[in-house]
This record gives sequence, structure tokens and C-alpha cells, in this order.
Amino acid sequence: MKILYALVLVLSLAFFNSCGEKFLFRKNFESEYVLSAAPTKIEDTVYGTYLAGRVAHMRQDYNLAANYYIKSIELGTENNALLGSVYLLLASEGRIDEAAIYANQALSKGDKSNLIRFILMSEAMSKNKYDDAYAQTLAIEDRPFKESLLPLFQGWIFAAQNDEQKALESITSLKKDKNFLPIYYMHRGMLYDYFGKPDKALEAFETLVGDEKMPLSVHGLEIIGNFYIRTGKKDEIVALVKKYYKQNAQAPVLKTLYQQFERQNAQALPKLIDTPQKGLAEAVFSVGTMFRGYQNDVAQLFSSLVLYLNSDLDAARLSSADLLGSSQRLSKAIEEYEKIGDVSPLYYVAQLKIAESYMLQEEQEKAFTTLQNLLKKHPEDEHIMFRLGELSRVMGRYQNAVSYYRKALEENGYDAKASWIVYYALGIAFERQGDWEKAENALKKALDLSARHPIVLNYLGYSWLERGTNYNEALFMIFEAHRAHPEDGHITDSLGWALYKMGNYDEAVKLLERASAFLPSNAVVFDHLGDAYWQVGRKAEAKFQWKHALSAKDDKDDINTNEILQKIENGLEKATPIPFNEQLLIERLRTIDPTI
Repeated sequence: MKILYALVLVLSLAFFNSCGEKFLFRKNFESEYVLSAAPTKIEDTVYGTYLAGRVAHMRQDYNLAANYYIKSIELGTENNALLGSVYLLLASEGRIDEAAIYANQALSKGDKSNLIRFILMSEAMSKNKYDDAYAQTLAIEDRPFKESLLPLFQGWIFAAQNDEQKALESITSLKKDKNFLPIYYMHRGMLYDYFGKPDKALEAFETLVGDEKMPLSVHGLEIIGNFYIRTGKKDEIVALVKKYYKQNAQAPVLKTLYQQFERQNAQALPKLIDTPQKGLAEAVFSVGTMFRGYQNDVAQLFSSLVLYLNSDLDAARLSSADLLGSSQRLSKAIEEYEKIGDVSPLYYVAQLKIAESYMLQEEQEKAFTTLQNLLKKHPEDEHIMFRLGELSRVMGRYQNAVSYYRKALEENGYDAKASWIVYYALGIAFERQGDWEKAENALKKALDLSARHPIVLNYLGYSWLERGTNYNEALFMIFEAHRAHPEDGHITDSLGWALYKMGNYDEAVKLLERASAFLPSNAVVFDHLGDAYWQVGRKAEAKFQWKHALSAKDDKDDINTNEILQKIENGLEKATPIPFNEQLLIERLRTIDPTI
């Protein structure tokens, strides 16, 4: 189910206060207009242009919205809040030079947003106006930021002015907070490398790499690896990244990275950070990532500033595309992912995300083609094989799905703990093919390798319950799954249905109502709830739920339409509880919950 478009670009963090924010949420926006003296006809044109911008804004076409807002301003609209919207939208879309023009106008009219300073700092730095860039940093008013991360920006501005001492002294303030130590050592190493002092750079990078408490991103490894290879330490960085990959085999980008390091030639390898603009881009990127997850619009703006300063920084482009995807701007996200070339260590991840974005757009064939092309470059990659299996299963191509899952198991290891998810998916594919014996075996294997993961417990237990076999084991497994994940809608539905099968209709109703709240578009849940309502005498509500099941979108292939139509017409006979050993079940349940 596609997510509805967000109505406005939210930039509400107090630190980034802007008059634009107040305007975006104002309902009676017409009253905010102050038009220059002009004939009525022109006024109507201004109003229409502004409304066109609002519509584009609501549809998340921010480039078009900015264009309409600019035209509205040119036609006579004088509104500080509108200026705020314009520079924020332009900056977020990467149109930084234009954003700087309107940011300056807003600044002259009293807008005190700190975002203006970052935009103008970046614009000045890109044009080699280093004094102006430094002046913008001094104008930022947020005290905690000024005392911690702001010196990071100033360090690279000093580097641009060829003042090594000031550059390095500036960033020492980051050492006051242990949370900023990884950023400090990374930028210390980059600065020394920029100034041509490899011994000092190595000292900083080795401090970062050697301390297990300091996190290191893939992009950080890319920078350090670039330095190590250029300075004759290729074997060390390859061994290090291989070690990281063995520790986290679910991060295939690490495999891509060490393979790239193995191919690189020190003599032909340029510095990644060979200009102060690129250094500042790294600083802005370090700060911008802090806003991801709770201020994505701010993070997106920072990503645009990073790419303005260094268009080759693929980590920022990946981050920008991820943020676009999270706001459901999927076509725009795909455009950004596609800009990451196949020479980048992030190409692999970008292609996986392109496929995922196509799936969210319900363009499965494009997703399938993307993954197949990626598999040609990585023919032994189990992650791609698994995703091709998942996509084949979604598309109803179950035999293809089985084939891809088996290839993934062959690469990953049939008895590897991480293979449980493949066995789980394989079991579902076999079941959809109608081969329950193979499905059951695969699901049992998944249960064993996963140490009884709740989703496997639930799926196998529910399947046994529906097939009228292993009643006691099925009930115990569903109860066990629910105890582990009581907020999971599918598991809650299974438990409600288990209680229904046991003849406990009143408790079944309570759980199935809860499941319907968790899964408000699920056909199976509505069908189950209708049955439970009928058994407790709530017959009108039962028919309503059955009708609801027929129109629901999720899991609609798992209901029997003809059976539901018959129930709506004729109702249900009184159900016969399943035969189960209550005492044995209670004894087993007490092993996971002594209070039962």
C-alpha cells in the first residue's frame, strides 16, 4: 500500500528556527499576502501562481514549487515566510547558488534561521571566498553547536587559507565530548593528509581504527583505505576490512570495499580529500547525518550542501537518495541512486535500493531486471539471490523463487545460522506451490537455525493448526511466539484464531479485535474476526467484518471469497473445538511463563 504524500516540508527543529516554518503550517495563508501596488488582474495572477506553488509543494515536487514561489515573488508578493520556503526548497533540491540569493534577501529582512548561515557558508566556500565563509560560521548563534561542531567547519576554512596550525587547533574542541572523538580523529587524519604529513595522518587514523569503542562507517573506511593504499599499507587495510566483513557477513558492502581495495593501484590513486571544499563537505556530512531519523528534512538539506561542495561524495548521494525514499519520493530517489557509478564501492548498495524502490512503486519487472543485472556482476552473491527469490515469490513465480533460494543456501551455507531466513522463505514458496511436505521440512530447518524465531514459530504453528495436525505443538508455538512479540499483528491474529479453534470465543474476540487494530487492512484478520463475532452472537457485526474482508487489500489472496460470500448469506454453524490435551499444553506453557 502506497503511503500518502506529506503535505509540507517540515523544518521544525528549534535550532533551525525560520520564519518559513510558521508560514508552512498557517491555514489562512491568504491573509499573509502584502502585494505591491498593482492592478487587480496582476493580483489574481500572483494568487494563482502562489496556489500553483502550494499544489506542487503538497505533491512534493519541490523544484516546481520553488519555481512558482519565485515567480510569485517576482510578480509582487512580499512575504518573509515565503522567502524562507524558497531558500529551503532550493537548497534541499541542490540549487545552492539560487538558494543563497533568497537566503540573503531573507537575512536582510530579519530571518535569523541558522540554516541561512550554512547555505551562505557553503556558497562562499565553493567560490573561494574564505573570509566570507568564516564570517558565516561566526554568525551562527546556537551556543552548544558553536562550541562543539562549528570548529570542524572552521578547521577546513583555515585549511583553505593554508593555515595548518589554526586548522588543527580549531578541531581540538571536539575532543571535549567523547561522542565526537571518531569525527575528531577522522578529520585530524584528513587534515594532516591534506597538508602532506602522512606520518601524522597515520597516527590519527590508527587511533581511530585501533579503538573498538569508536564506530567507523563504511565511508570512513573508504577514506582511510585510500590513505593506506597511497602510503604503501594496502595489505593492512584489505586485511582489516576482510576482518570486519567476517564479523558482519550481512553487510555485503564491506565485501565490495575490500575487493575494490585489492584491485587498486597506489601509483594511480588520487587523494579523496584533495581540496578544502571536499574537506568541508566531509564536515557538513558528519553533522548532517546526526539529523537522520528525526529531522530528515534538515538531513536532506545538509546532503545537498555536501554534494554542492563535492559532487563525487557517493556516501552523501546515497544518504540523500535514502531520505528521498523515506519521504516516498521514489522516482527522485532512483535518479540519485543511479548517479552512483559502478566504480564506487556503494554501487552494489545503490542497485539493491533501486530494486527496492521499484518494488515499492509496484514495478516488479524493473526491480527484477535491476537485480538480475547486478547478479551478473556478483554471480556468487547470496544476498542478491535471496532478493531475487523474494521478488519471484511476490510475483507468484514460485518455482523461480525456489531456485534462487536454493542458490542462496548453496552460497551462504546450508547449516549457517544466518540461512534461517532463506529456509523460512523457501518454506513459504513450497507451500504456495502446494508441496506441504517440502514446506514443512524447510520451516522446521528455519525454526532450528533461528533458535525458534517468533515469525517461524507463528508460521509453522498456524499452518499446522489450519491443516488439523500437531494441535498441541501448534498451539504451544503460537503462544510462545505471542509471548515474544505481543505487539505483532499477524502473531496476535494467530493466537486469537488458536483460541477460536480451542472454543474460547470470548477471548478470541478480544485478541482478534486487537489484531485488527494492528492490521487495519488485512483480509484474513477481518475474516477471522467475523467468525468469532458470529460464535458469540454478534451476527450483524460478523457480516460487516466478512464484507470488510472482501474489500481489504492486504493478504487478500489468503482468503476464500466464495466461502465468505456463503457465510454472509447463510452464517456459520456452531464450531467444534479442536481436540487438544489441555493439561499437557498448560504444563508446556508454564515452561515459558510460570504464572499460567
